[in-house]
Amino acid sequence: MQAKLTQTLVRAVQPGPADINITDTSLPGFELRVRLSGVKTWVFRYRLNGGPQRRFRLGGFPGLPAEKARKLALAAAADVAKGIDVQSHRETAKAEAIRQHASTLGVFIEEHYEPWAGKHLRTWKFQIKRIKSDFESWLDRPMAAIDTVLIEKWRAQRLAVGNQPVTVNRNLQRLQALMSKAVEWKVIDLHPFAVKPLKTDRTGRVRYLEENEEEQLRHALIVREDALRSDRDSFNRWRAARHKPMLPRRNEMYVDHLRPIVLLALNTGMRRGELFHLQWTDVELRAGWLTISGRTSKNKQTRRLPLNREALSVLKNWSMQSATNTANPYVFPGAGDHPLTTITKSWRSVRKEAGLRDFRFHDLRHHFASRLVQSGVDLNTVRELLGHADLKMVLRYAHLAPDGLASAVEKITRVVDREAA
Repeated sequence: MQAKLTQTLVRAVQPGPADINITDTSLPGFELRVRLSGVKTWVFRYRLNGGPQRRFRLGGFPGLPAEKARKLALAAAADVAKGIDVQSHRETAKAEAIRQHASTLGVFIEEHYEPWAGKHLRTWKFQIKRIKSDFESWLDRPMAAIDTVLIEKWRAQRLAVGNQPVTVNRNLQRLQALMSKAVEWKVIDLHPFAVKPLKTDRTGRVRYLEENEEEQLRHALIVREDALRSDRDSFNRWRAARHKPMLPRRNEMYVDHLRPIVLLALNTGMRRGELFHLQWTDVELRAGWLTISGRTSKNKQTRRLPLNREALSVLKNWSMQSATNTANPYVFPGAGDHPLTTITKSWRSVRKEAGLRDFRFHDLRHHFASRLVQSGVDLNTVRELLGHADLKMVLRYAHLAPDGLASAVEKITRVVDREAA
């Protein structure tokens, strides 16, 4: 059937016992298809270089009116005259649009990076949260558009509001790792930016406990446990007066996990995550050793640590006290069969009770290393105990050695004295 395809005609056409095709009399290839269901579709038929006939869907009526459909058909005819396959062109454009959508930072995180991180990164929830927070305004931006100029501007803004260079570097490293995965998985063709890390103080912060501070910390741990025992006894008296069943008295050596964790950190230098993920199968009480698995260590390398008398005593007593919880494999169990995940609240209360200023849990690791160096232990041994790959990270403790920097500069004074004599 042929007719001049106008808005009036198309509106009036009714479906019949079979599909209806109406070809426009003035524009070759421009057609209207009317289905049995009444659906009306604009189509442009064409041949490219004598090849098979193809059908290019322009849109549906009445969403696409007659005049606009005709203009689209004219544009398609012009492209065909230039040798362009309009159907393939549309499919390519659609695929590119899908690719561009998938390559926005937010979509890539949700659909690709986060599922992968959940299986391969131990701290994946924290990492994903920080990326989304640090680069929130870029989540709708194509990753290929996050270039060096944009990164430099972002760094300048962060530094201007008081962020430290080491923090800015760490935040940017997370994004760089994500972009590398996008290249590896062929979501983007090239890594869109390359910037050198900001220069930072390599020595870093070394905060350790003075002798009196360590005594205050140990005392605060005991004070906390005494207070918890007293609270339990007081609560039981309250329950007894009301004829309610009593709760178990807290007669064990340790009220909970906090004191054992802190004492182990003081005596082994283990990181908080390493302590949380330590399993009883990693502990050799008879031999006096424990193994930090590569799956939980920061540098993914397994290392073995000897246990001194206090560390060994802590683990022996804690193992007897927690022997009833056989379902959970962790030395410091959390809910179900999972490890402990936080001690922030209890640690802060003890730190406050001890009067420790500017002291973090991680500084217990610095304290362990500092005491080793002050006792004359060589830096390479300290490196092995801390689990560092090279000496760079332990050089920060060099000045604490008994025959270290102070002794070195004193030699100059002795030379001057001899010359003066």
